[in-house]
Amino acid sequence: MPRGRRRTYATPQPADITALESQLNELRLRQSEIKTQIRRMRNSQGEIGKLEEKLQGQLATAKWTVLQIKQVRPEWDEWGYYQGVQPKQPAPRGRRKRVPAEGEAAA
Repeated sequence: MPRGRRRTYATPQPADITALESQLNELRLRQSEIKTQIRRMRNSQGEIGKLEEKLQGQLATAKWTVLQIKQVRPEWDEWGYYQGVQPKQPAPRGRRKRVPAEGEAAA
C-alpha cells in the first residue's frame, strides 16, 4: 500500500438492542442445552462402563467355550455359528409385576 494512505474498513452498523438481546437469549438457551448434553454424557459413561464390564465377562466365557469346542471339533465354524444366533434383549432383573392368572378377576 502506498505511503500516506490508510486502509478504510467498513464500519459495522450499530446493532439494534432488541436484536442483541434476542441473540444473547438464544446463546444462553444453546449454552444450557449443551450443558445438559454434557451432563447426560457424563452420567451415561458409568452405565456404559458397567455394560462393557458385563460384556467382557460374557465374551471371556464365550471365548473359553469356543476353545473347548474347537478342541473337540477343529472344523467347527465359530463365525458361521455367531451369524446364526438371533439377538435377544436380556430379561429385566428384579421384582416383576404380578400378573393375575386366567381364573382370577382383575382388581
